[in-house]
Amino acid sequence: MLPIRLRLLAPATALAMAALLVAPADAAAQESTTRGLSLALYLQGASLSVEGGDPGSGGGGGLRIGYGLNRTITLFARADASETDVDDADVEGQWKLAHVELGTRFHFANSLRSWVPWLEAAVGARAVTVDDAEVEGDPTAEEVTFNGSAFSLGGGLDIYFSESLALDVGLAWTSGEFNEIEVGPVSIDGFDLDARSFRFNLGLAWWP
Repeated sequence: MLPIRLRLLAPATALAMAALLVAPADAAAQESTTRGLSLALYLQGASLSVEGGDPGSGGGGGLRIGYGLNRTITLFARADASETDVDDADVEGQWKLAHVELGTRFHFANSLRSWVPWLEAAVGARAVTVDDAEVEGDPTAEEVTFNGSAFSLGGGLDIYFSESLALDVGLAWTSGEFNEIEVGPVSIDGFDLDARSFRFNLGLAWWP
């Protein structure tokens, strides 16, 4: 009976040893993660076009906080701001563009790869503040702010230095309207100013 038992135990022992050897190899092979909390800081190049006019461009930065529900879907909140130089606008001055958004990012993830492409969609608010504003050559001595809702679509690529740290490169295209104008303490509603903004983001993303 003993030789028979040894013959039965030998395959099981071999399988157990193989599992112990394979498990660390699998863990070491994992190159990227998209699950759980993530934080990202980035530099930004942005452009803005109002009512089909020539786009103005500038630079700034932003912050994104996300949570990966699984390997594919990440919910996020994002805020960014940049200075833009808009020529031939009815309101002249120093333009500052800001977005605040909630969105969903869809990763085409594979944990054995060190690069992960993604697509995203977001909704939120967009505002432009014009300092030292002049309306058709007449200084207002007031700050002028345009407010409205926004819808964004984007795509990009995460390139991982380690399993939890990546270079985050992305593009976002945003449409919407400015429907409120504030001049100093006065707020005026009922406007329909079409606006398009385009953002290129380059930063670091971290999954702590």
